[in-house]
Amino acid sequence: MRNTIVIILLLALMQPMLTHSTLDDASSSPQLTTAGSVDVIEEIEPNNVNTSGQEVYPGDVLRGDVDMWNDQIDHFTVWLESGQTLLLTLSHASGDGVSMSVWDGENTHLGASNPGKTRDTIFLGEEETADGGQFIVSVNATMTEAGGGAYVLEIDAGYMVNWYAPEIGWNAATEMFDAKGNLMYTSSLSSYQFAEAASSTASSAPTWTNGDFWNFSVSMPSMFGVTYDEYSQMTVTGSDTVSGKECYRVSLEGKMTLTMDLMGMTTTTTDEESGVACYAKADLSLVHENVTITTSMEMSGGAFGTMSETSGRSCTDDWGDPDQDCDGVADDWDDCPQTASGAEVDAWGCSDAQNNGGGGDGGSTDTDGDGIPDSNDACPNEASNAQNDADGDGCIDDDGSGNGDGNGGTSADTDGDGVIDDDDYCPDTMAGATVDMMGCSDAQNGGGNGGGDGSGNGDGSGNGGGTGGIGGLDCIPDMSGGISDKTVFRSDLTFANGMDAFNFPIVEGTVWGDAAVGAGSISMSTEVGGCELFSFDIPVTDALPLNYRHLSTQDFTVGMDTVTAHGVQVFAGREGNNDWATPDFTLLQSVPDDVAKMGLPFAVWVNVVGFNEFDSTVDMSGSLSTAGAPVFVEPSQLTIDEVGAVVVDTMNLSSGEYILTVTGTHAGAERSVTVSFTVENDPDFELVTMDPWIVLPQGVPWVIPTPIFLEPINGFGAEVTVSVTVPEGVTAQLDFASGSTPFMSILTLTIPANLSAGDYTVIVTGTAGSTVHSDEITFTLTSLPEFSLDIEDREQIIVNGAMSVSGVINAHNGLDLALGGALDVFIEPYNQALLDTAVIEWGVMTADGNLPFTVVFTVDDTIDRNEYTVNLNVIALDGGVTHTASVAFVTESSTLDGTAVVADASAVVSGNTSQHDGTEETAIAINNGDDVEDDEDSSDTSASGDDKESNTALIVGSSIGIIGIIVGIAVVVLRGRSDSPDKDFSQQAWNDEPVAQQPMMQTQPQQPVQQMQPVQPVAQQPVQPVQQQPVQPAPTAVTTAPPPPAQPTTVADYTGLPPGGTYDQSTGQTIYIQPDGVQWQMMGDGSFNRL
Repeated sequence: MRNTIVIILLLALMQPMLTHSTLDDASSSPQLTTAGSVDVIEEIEPNNVNTSGQEVYPGDVLRGDVDMWNDQIDHFTVWLESGQTLLLTLSHASGDGVSMSVWDGENTHLGASNPGKTRDTIFLGEEETADGGQFIVSVNATMTEAGGGAYVLEIDAGYMVNWYAPEIGWNAATEMFDAKGNLMYTSSLSSYQFAEAASSTASSAPTWTNGDFWNFSVSMPSMFGVTYDEYSQMTVTGSDTVSGKECYRVSLEGKMTLTMDLMGMTTTTTDEESGVACYAKADLSLVHENVTITTSMEMSGGAFGTMSETSGRSCTDDWGDPDQDCDGVADDWDDCPQTASGAEVDAWGCSDAQNNGGGGDGGSTDTDGDGIPDSNDACPNEASNAQNDADGDGCIDDDGSGNGDGNGGTSADTDGDGVIDDDDYCPDTMAGATVDMMGCSDAQNGGGNGGGDGSGNGDGSGNGGGTGGIGGLDCIPDMSGGISDKTVFRSDLTFANGMDAFNFPIVEGTVWGDAAVGAGSISMSTEVGGCELFSFDIPVTDALPLNYRHLSTQDFTVGMDTVTAHGVQVFAGREGNNDWATPDFTLLQSVPDDVAKMGLPFAVWVNVVGFNEFDSTVDMSGSLSTAGAPVFVEPSQLTIDEVGAVVVDTMNLSSGEYILTVTGTHAGAERSVTVSFTVENDPDFELVTMDPWIVLPQGVPWVIPTPIFLEPINGFGAEVTVSVTVPEGVTAQLDFASGSTPFMSILTLTIPANLSAGDYTVIVTGTAGSTVHSDEITFTLTSLPEFSLDIEDREQIIVNGAMSVSGVINAHNGLDLALGGALDVFIEPYNQALLDTAVIEWGVMTADGNLPFTVVFTVDDTIDRNEYTVNLNVIALDGGVTHTASVAFVTESSTLDGTAVVADASAVVSGNTSQHDGTEETAIAINNGDDVEDDEDSSDTSASGDDKESNTALIVGSSIGIIGIIVGIAVVVLRGRSDSPDKDFSQQAWNDEPVAQQPMMQTQPQQPVQQMQPVQPVAQQPVQPVQQQPVQPAPTAVTTAPPPPAQPTTVADYTGLPPGGTYDQSTGQTIYIQPDGVQWQMMGDGSFNRL
């Protein structure tokens, strides 16, 4: 049934032209990054709105990037055949916050991906793509962690495989697959006649002779009231020459029937094909076709089976038209549709009583006061007089001749059949012929009772343009037996260069394509109830891009014979995409920060994205645009499920711009990505808030100690003074105000119980002479499920032996840590040897649902002595919540050696910290109590690094530990080194159950906890986990924690949203949808309002 499939492809190709605008031929050509392999297409801007989406095709692989600041969304337009399934795969780095959505051409939202998954898919089946045409795919930056990043988008669609058997001379079977590669259905050869079977081989095209035929059939047993049968036949009838090509002329016949019986109603869908075609003798390509495909549907029984029956007071007249009061006059002509049962009526359906007791000429009522009783007044609501009503019928004459009929027309009857012209659908009836009430004879009705040519040939000035049927149709649809419709598709096309060639000789692995353009005519018409709704011609302008691949062989049974067939895979996609089925890979980069400061290494995360079942090892390497800086790659080999790091040692580089090239190599093929970054190598210091985001239950008092670390960079040796600005309503105390770097100061926040739920910013500023650096701590008070990290020994002298970091993951508001999660360890600056020694040990979960853990490092003389920041990134599967906390390993410390200066009360002030935009200038101004102007222009043009490091702007949680703290972090994730067969992306997981399989955790009342007296933190004393419990600030007594408040109607940002939902941007607004259907709309300031 190869020709049937070709016609289906043609029909599907035309579908976009029926319902959508044509593809924009003026759009920019895609940029292909490689040749002789899978072509990775770079996104083309602008593509920020769905009306200017970049045109893409099934089989394409795209690369792009989005971010919350400059390019929040990318749109792509993909065209599909009718019923062609679609599989979208989006890959991005962990924590980058990238998601995708898809809509059809009618702007119906069909699905969205999970931004928490580094590789997620959306599948559209036949039902979603039934109409074919244009589909819009958007890739979005989401408000999580890095706020966007680089991505790779793969577009796959359904395809078919023709199995050509040389000894048959044609296909033994045709299989249709969905975009996932699942077999949908098979059409098999049931019988055939091929005279030259003995001499036919796979090396050249077969020789057909007159009378050769091939019959295909598909039949499925009835199941749940559904039956399906299909057959088709192709018969050779002779030879011809078309466009200079010699071809075999064949006749085509086929029929498909799908019947569904449901609740007494039967729906039958039938596709019938008939016509002729001509196939080139050299390669069996199609050079001409003249085919008609008729699709019809009939519905009967059930609700439709009663449409023609009399039920209560519902009847039909002699012509089968509805007659509500059963008086023999159709409703369309009945002036009195509520006539009493059994009453005699006149030609207008009115009884004597309804005619005011006069049988049509009685009664004395004169509604319009023109002197003509209503019983004799054809226009009882329109007054007339002797001057404008010559015939005295009560209606104003249209032409003054007295021939008005009361309906704006005339009473002329041109053909003398007793029906006036204005009511006559056939005004030229032959004299003496019997006509129906519409003025049409049986002959004019084609032997039936419908009719009318709609000409409305009245000679008055009335409406004289009669419709000739219902709604502009030339006939009245016959719905008496149920609903029926029929669509007829006709094509008469010539393909001068041929289409769908077999490419002899058949050699496995051969890939090719064509984009044949047909010349001729295509038309479509639709009928309902026997009446044609519309008919139009379709311009033949667009190419049909088809791509092919020769597969291996497979045996099939045809009748009593077993034949060997060669697979020919057919895929509609981008013209010239000859490598759409080639196993291949590309690289995907993630850059935590594009600035390497003060001699710290610059690092890029890299993972391998494979296409078309690629599953091999890739050798990794890196190179810099200038000499003089070593580049480290760890690990040196990656598979598609692993993440690695490429690190540049910038210690000896001058300040300036550099380009890092990361290359993956497999079997001689190289794939590369380039990353630009900046080096700033002047002596300086870095200020790091070790707990960038703290989340706590609202409604209880808290005393929270959190460390601030001052680290020297590139030989910096001056003293640094620390100052803190806290929001109104919060008090705090700093233990040390200044010291020589490195040193650590503990800030203790006291948060009252009456502080409202929301996000609060604490600004920490370090000053050394004219050099100022600042960072933020964001604490969130919420009633939603969350957790916080309580870490001991935040500053430790690095010595040989075991060095341990202990902590507790404290669950709040019903967060269920038992659902699982993971812990990643990052070290800055990069030291692979130290990272390799890390061992994570999980404790036993407490009765309160908290989870203790310990990370143990083993230090010996091979570990370089340096100041290290150990970052612990924890992800809880319940809601996908992520937080980061850090510990400092130091060689010396003015805190620990007793030289740091103790802080007084002036070190902490209150201010409007919500004005902080991440820059040092606003930090100083707020600390000094100055007003901060909202300079939008300045914020738009400020350095992206400063903007993106503001907690308040995004509340990016643990990403602050990556973006804000790990400046140029040399990230080597301990991922993929385990022997786990599932290649878990976690460094260390405490449960393997995926969050997607867990229901959303409902907010539970806060459990009572043991109250503690306030504890004054001591700098040299490790902060104990118990200190992060709600405590009783004397003398107020708190016995038990109150239950959390009801779910708020507004949350400050996305972190306050209930977990487990999805984002929808189909309306142009960002809408968050909870699993229970509750929706939240994102406002301009980043807050969300519950709808």
